[in-house]
Order: sequence, then C-alpha cells, then structure tokens
Amino acid sequence: MRKVIVALAALAVAGATLVAVSGGAEAATTWQAHDKNCKTLKTPEGAELGSVCAEVQKRVTDTGSITGYRGRTSVAPVVGQSITPDHYNWNSQNVEFCSTGECEPKTTAWTSSWSPTLTSESTYVTWGDYGDVGASWSSWTKLASRCLTYVAGKVCVNRYERGYRTYYQERGQLVINPASGQWIEPRWVRVGHVINGTSTSKTTTFCNPTCTRPTTSWSRSVSRDFDSGYDEGFASASWTLPSGATKSLRVAYP
Repeated sequence: MRKVIVALAALAVAGATLVAVSGGAEAATTWQAHDKNCKTLKTPEGAELGSVCAEVQKRVTDTGSITGYRGRTSVAPVVGQSITPDHYNWNSQNVEFCSTGECEPKTTAWTSSWSPTLTSESTYVTWGDYGDVGASWSSWTKLASRCLTYVAGKVCVNRYERGYRTYYQERGQLVINPASGQWIEPRWVRVGHVINGTSTSKTTTFCNPTCTRPTTSWSRSVSRDFDSGYDEGFASASWTLPSGATKSLRVAYP
C-alpha cells in the first residue's frame, strides 16, 4: 500500500510548474476566486477559538484563459484566543510561514503572503496547531485504461485520480464510440479500491428505468472521495451489444 500512497501524493501536483511572469503579461490578467475552504476551530469543551482558511486564486486573461494559480492562508482568532500557523504545502513543497521556522501565536487576524504562482492546478494545504486545511485540486491523472473493439464500435474503461483539498478523488469512466449506423447500450460504470482484501466502490447505472442506446460518441463517469492509500484501485463498466450480449470490463492500478 505504501507504493500507492506515494503515487497519490504526486497527484496533488501532477503537471504543476512554477512560473515567473513579466509585468507586461500581468497587465492583461486579473486574479479571480478559484477555491476557498474555511474551518471553525473549537476547544475540547466546545468554546470557539476562531477560524482558518485556505484560499486559491486563478489568474485569468481578458480572453478567459487561465494562466496561473496561487494560494494563501488566513486565520481569525476570537478575542482572547490564539491560532498558530506553521507551514503550507504547494507543488509538493513544504514552505514555512515564518523565517525563523517557528511562528508566534496569532491573536489577531492574519493573512500570509501569496505562494509562488503555478501554471496548472494544485492542492494548497495549510498546517498549524489547527491541523490541516486545504483548498483547490490537481488535474485528473489517468492511471488505468483499456479499450475493446466490436463491429458495433469501440468501448473504453478508464480510471483517474487527483488530489482534492486534503484528500483524494477517484473516477471511473465509460466511453462509447459506436460505428456508423450502430449502437452500444451502456449499463453501468463503477469506481473503487481494495484495502487488505476488502473492496469498496461506487456505481452509477444507466438503465433506470430504461437504457439509452447512443449512436454517437458518449461518455459518463462516477467519482468519489478517499483519504488514504490502497492495495488496488479499479474502474469497471458494463454494456450491451446489438447482438444482445452483455459485456463488462475491469481495469486496475497498480
């Protein structure tokens, strides 16, 4: 399972690249909201301590293209309480909030400086005496795929994963490309994983109450969250051919 946990950590920054942008390029862009996630903090007795937020913005050009992402942390203690930020994780790098390596407790509202800019999506996770709070997500990474071809057309089953805030998401996808004048009837698509011999999954069915028979390219997915490694991750799907035969396919990683 350790091998898969390491692979999952890489998903949080898949494709992410630090970038420096000239002043001229900045002039045609604006920073806009991308994702913000806040956590209310309380003592074991239930008294409120304040809140902490992880925030990620996206840089958008005047034509609508996204050219960068950046993140920051903010804390807001209630009167008489304190919150201590420590570091954040961005592009798989841990960055200390304070140059001394240890921050003083914050007794008033405090906001960190922005992280370096990335050219693609990544998770931003802030750490401190509040545990961890995350925002944003990484791009989907395809980890397993297989296609089957029939007279009626081609069918593919794919498994994807990505980092999402402080955990992960897995997605199973069924893709159908019927041949000219043919159809293929999708039945269901599933995604899941196996840990210590126990399998859990999530399924979306397409025959409730009746099935569809697409004659052009068709794709549907099912996804769910998970927060730890696994021994095997999989995606599977089922479909029916014009001959009446029902087929299924399972793909797995690693």
